[in-house]
Amino acid sequence: MKKYWNALRYGNAKTKRILVFAIVLLVLAVVGAVSAASGSGILWGLIAVFALVMDIVLLQSVRFGEVELVFSGAKDKKKEIRNKSFDSLADITKEDIEQLLIAYHVNAAHVQVMVDSYEKEGVKQTPAYLWKSKGYLQLLVLENKPRNLAVPMSQVTEITYMKNVEVNPLAEYAQLRQPSVVNAMYQKLLPVYKERQAGARKYYTKNLYVIAPGIRVTNTSMKNVRKVLRVPVVFRGIVDDRYGRYYQTASEMKILLMDQVLSSEEYKEQISEMLKQMADSDATGAEFLQDMERMVHARLVTVEVAKYFQEYRRKMEKAQTKKRR
Repeated sequence: MKKYWNALRYGNAKTKRILVFAIVLLVLAVVGAVSAASGSGILWGLIAVFALVMDIVLLQSVRFGEVELVFSGAKDKKKEIRNKSFDSLADITKEDIEQLLIAYHVNAAHVQVMVDSYEKEGVKQTPAYLWKSKGYLQLLVLENKPRNLAVPMSQVTEITYMKNVEVNPLAEYAQLRQPSVVNAMYQKLLPVYKERQAGARKYYTKNLYVIAPGIRVTNTSMKNVRKVLRVPVVFRGIVDDRYGRYYQTASEMKILLMDQVLSSEEYKEQISEMLKQMADSDATGAEFLQDMERMVHARLVTVEVAKYFQEYRRKMEKAQTKKRR
């Protein structure tokens, strides 16, 4: 059976046509045999015999030797691509990337990400392709010797947030500062650095997201990550938990906006939906106003938006009062 499958994959156009026709004949033979056995007439029995004989003749015409040569050549080529090393990322060409995607069976739903680090596998500040396949989260890491890493999806339970990791930008991503094909493809996924001041000391920070079990990606990669993964994004210890859940949710949305995970339109849509839920909630008028004031003060919403939902809540409360009467 394996040789027929290989012939379908690696045979020439003529071989593939023969095999497709052979499959059709086999299906016809089975249908004819079943129909004849169920009493549909001798004609179906003759059709089944004819189809089976033609099927055998066709299969004997397939040159499996030639197919095996092609199959063997494909396997050797794949092995050669997987074993290829580069002096630096700048040496990887567009053709190399296309071959790597084929050799490692990267599916069409893949995305590009920048892996800041994955300590378990010794990966540091490296571009990669990310996709899901056969119950695994797959990474094709573009190092000097590209490799494929697979993590069981059962281990990918959440994404956590790392805020203000102190770094020296000049010491990071050295290979991606050189002009190259990879640099052009991944430049937009480099981390966003923020300059900060503590007294007389000036320093820089970046924000990271950690895909369980320990794959750290840049903030600019998260938009792509969310196209593949739909696990919760958790912001432990980032927002003061003394404030209400609506304030915390709005703060988390603002982080996603600032890290380019949410677009401006997505943020407006999601924050509006959340504010509507907040206005419809059972919170007291004082609690609602307090939360809204906090959001305005933290620049999570504008004064105009706050006034709109305050008016919306006032109208809702008025309508409910009338109903009770």
